[in-house]
Amino acid sequence: MLWQQAFPQPIREGFIPRNFRLLVVGPHPDDFDSIGVTLRLLFREGNPLHVLVIRTGSGVEDNYAPGLTLEKKAVIRDEEQRASARFFGLPEAALIFLNPERDAQDQMSETAVNVSALTEIIADTAPDIIFLPHGNDSNNGHRVTCAIVRQVVARQGRPVALFLNRDAKTISMRTDLYMPFGEEMARWKAELLRFHDTQQQRNLATRGQGFDERVLMLNAQIAKELKIVAPYAEAFEVEFYNVAG
Repeated sequence: MLWQQAFPQPIREGFIPRNFRLLVVGPHPDDFDSIGVTLRLLFREGNPLHVLVIRTGSGVEDNYAPGLTLEKKAVIRDEEQRASARFFGLPEAALIFLNPERDAQDQMSETAVNVSALTEIIADTAPDIIFLPHGNDSNNGHRVTCAIVRQVVARQGRPVALFLNRDAKTISMRTDLYMPFGEEMARWKAELLRFHDTQQQRNLATRGQGFDERVLMLNAQIAKELKIVAPYAEAFEVEFYNVAG
């Protein structure tokens, strides 16, 4: 077991063993960045990290890229993810881009082909912890991805923990772990998020606030709910699979 204390508790230096392999499964380019502070701590502590990015052209407004097909929009989002990963310090070899079978909204669908693809990637990377958005979410891409990952890890039989993160569209979840952070790290995270300019501009146009501000407002809300000193926090519900006892 990773810990023996009661939930919720903070993620801190040395909390996760440094030999634990980490895999982020992002239903969209930018899901990695939404938990960037947690991943930054673990990556800098030496945990091996791979990031699976599910390709999609959704979320790119036509007035941002007039006349482009969904595939060409997906290429834009791929490049945004590569740029944010470079800023983060992640080697490009650690990025895995999956071109899935998609539904009418250009989100990954729950098909045998997609289940097989994720099965292979999870087997190849052999993670001890998988990070991904919580499945109790209004976003279908998040729901489907979480359902597939749960299927795969249950069938594979290896011990693994899922760290399911709270997103702006999460309906409800239990907070087991949280990553507190302050203003300096918030500025770093905002810069990381702004590499996703398609999402920054879409949020400014539709919500009157940038993608960076939207995510940090959620992090501030989490910290407020937890009644912690730090002004921001990322939050996770943990599920264990194939762990005895």
